[in-house]
Amino acid sequence: MPREIEVPFVKVNDVYLPLLKVEMECPKLGREYLIYALPDTGSRFSIIRYDTFLRCFDEPLLKNRLVDKVIISNLLTSKERYDIKFRFVEFNEVLQIPVVPLDFINLGEGIYPSLILGREGLFSRMILCFDRNVRLIIKDNEL
Repeated sequence: MPREIEVPFVKVNDVYLPLLKVEMECPKLGREYLIYALPDTGSRFSIIRYDTFLRCFDEPLLKNRLVDKVIISNLLTSKERYDIKFRFVEFNEVLQIPVVPLDFINLGEGIYPSLILGREGLFSRMILCFDRNVRLIIKDNEL
């Protein structure tokens, strides 16, 4: 049965962004870790901030999570993708998503996405509709 979820835009440095609340599994802390995710349908792969990734995982914990190696635009070397569990607060669903840990720029003022969601892994099964800079409507047949 199709579901529809509305995500309001949050104002960050005079820019409105649709940030999703996500609880990432975090074995090092022994609990889930709340982060913000920015949907980016222009990106193929999902990426996670390297410092957020290291806060929750270390080498022994990643041993069996390696999915593959991918090349991200403008990077000359391949990067590993790891399968991580995320609970999307707005969906109330837990999903496994392959992510690439990378450093990327803060949006400022202490609010930044720790996760940038690409098409592969999550949005390949959803319809996204941006209603101006007011809200993001997500329709999904599989959640």
